[in-house]
Amino acid sequence: MHTKTKKVLATICMGAVVLTSVPAAAMAATAVNSVSQQENETMPYMLYIQNALCDFGISGTTANVECTVTGRCSATKAKVIAELQVKNGSNWIPVKIWTNTQDSYEAYVDESHPVTQGHTYRVKATVTIWEGSQSETQYLYSSERTA
Repeated sequence: MHTKTKKVLATICMGAVVLTSVPAAAMAATAVNSVSQQENETMPYMLYIQNALCDFGISGTTANVECTVTGRCSATKAKVIAELQVKNGSNWIPVKIWTNTQDSYEAYVDESHPVTQGHTYRVKATVTIWEGSQSETQYLYSSERTA
């Protein structure tokens, strides 16, 4: 009787493991991919974009802009549009726009531009990755900074 009880408990335990591991594996297959963005927020899973970053800083009266996108190794083209914006009331007005397109799995913008003291700025990045004729675009915003 003791051996039979052990077999029944082992069978129940194995069944519980199987039942709980199937949903866990399914969840892992659809896990959320962390994409670097403003303040490292977690973004939805992307098919072609593996990583994206939009950041900038202000040193004195110069804004330093850094935006990058990296696709999976099968990506055929990458594009970054970085837009330095100044706050005007509740609106954001473009000050300077940079574009970089590469026939590669990555592209980046690393630029600087003069800013006016007392004004608030941010950077908006539009990043796109292509795999053949299919593409995926993501919009990123940096933190706001005052010169």
